[in-house]
Amino acid sequence: MLTERQQDTYQFIVQYIEQYGRSPLLSEVAKGIGLSSQGSVHNYIQALVNEGLITREVGRSRGLQLTEQDNKTTPLSVTLPVMGKIAAGRLVEAIPDEDEIDLGGMFAGKGRFVLKVNGDSMIDKAIMSGDWVVIQSQQTARHGDIIVALVDGFDATLKTLLINDDGTVTLMPANVNYEPVTLPSERVSIQGVVVGQLRTYP
Repeated sequence: MLTERQQDTYQFIVQYIEQYGRSPLLSEVAKGIGLSSQGSVHNYIQALVNEGLITREVGRSRGLQLTEQDNKTTPLSVTLPVMGKIAAGRLVEAIPDEDEIDLGGMFAGKGRFVLKVNGDSMIDKAIMSGDWVVIQSQQTARHGDIIVALVDGFDATLKTLLINDDGTVTLMPANVNYEPVTLPSERVSIQGVVVGQLRTYP
């Protein structure tokens, strides 16, 4: 069984490799999980090595690798044919071709999950009530990301994250009928970042 910190470390390493195609430095792992001590991160990484989740090549600054067993985990492939391009402005002909889109490759991935949107506070970001949003589970986000935030460990909300210079964060709605909420950063726990969106029509 991994501790919470060890799980955070593993999740960060997996997400970093998926995003950048290389393993993170020790300092990058420490920063990514909010620690100043690289010694503690070293201990977490050693625990992951002992569990067989990662391997570490001695002497290389980016020597962390996911194990072969972990790399074999691939998303389910669901494809739809691409029938061409169509303009959303003036009317043009849609020209068929033979390509396909792999929906599994587009939306699936480690640490991802789906939430159904309930409410209209993000409609100006084209996120409607009843839509499904694909979330990348992570505890950090950038200024301007649309995030799932947990306020005071209880109230979950979907909002745009604004990081302020005074140590506060603003949870910004995308609807003029809702007011932004500014809070001390320690009151807001990031649960994930929106990476995709799904909508069906009757």
